[in-house]
Amino acid sequence: MNLAPRPTLVSVIFGLCLALGISACTSDTDPPDTPGESSAAPQATDDGAAFEIETRTTLSRVVGRLPKKDRQRLPDKITAVMQRWFNAAYVGGDYPRSDFSDAYPGFTPGARDRARRDRVLMTNKGIGSRIDDVIPTHSRIWVDVLAVGRRPAAVTARFLLKFRTEGDLTRRIRVKGRLLLTRQESGWRIFGYDVARGGRA
Repeated sequence: MNLAPRPTLVSVIFGLCLALGISACTSDTDPPDTPGESSAAPQATDDGAAFEIETRTTLSRVVGRLPKKDRQRLPDKITAVMQRWFNAAYVGGDYPRSDFSDAYPGFTPGARDRARRDRVLMTNKGIGSRIDDVIPTHSRIWVDVLAVGRRPAAVTARFLLKFRTEGDLTRRIRVKGRLLLTRQESGWRIFGYDVARGGRA
């Protein structure tokens, strides 16, 4: 989908099957579990700031067997991780500003290092000094899950975030793509991304 006359696209591809084991990606042949949908109300992020609008999240596809309780809880958990990034990178904080050094909550160290190199795409770094405010207008997430041993092991979260800016630069911006998440002891963490950004006046 063309997001802008010259959309920026960056892809980071990780060996998900290698990380989980090839057999984990291919051994479970049971039919997918029934997908579901939830709407996550605005919730507080790590810095205490609430995400300003409701996020509609759909559990789109489950590969493997996943208990009903996990199908119900997982979308909210993934939404919370993504809303923290949405806030830190795009729609939260005070503007104008140029410091986005803490814009990657929930990222693994390797993904954070890569995202910092892609900061003009992965944050508002390129426009932050020219805007006075950011207003989120749309937040949508689709969650695809790989379950291993009846437990969620990895997630691909496709998303669409829309917001508008005010100030010297008035623009409607869309950020869309997918985040790859893995479950660690500390919770769900983003280890890869494929993101496009576009805008118009």
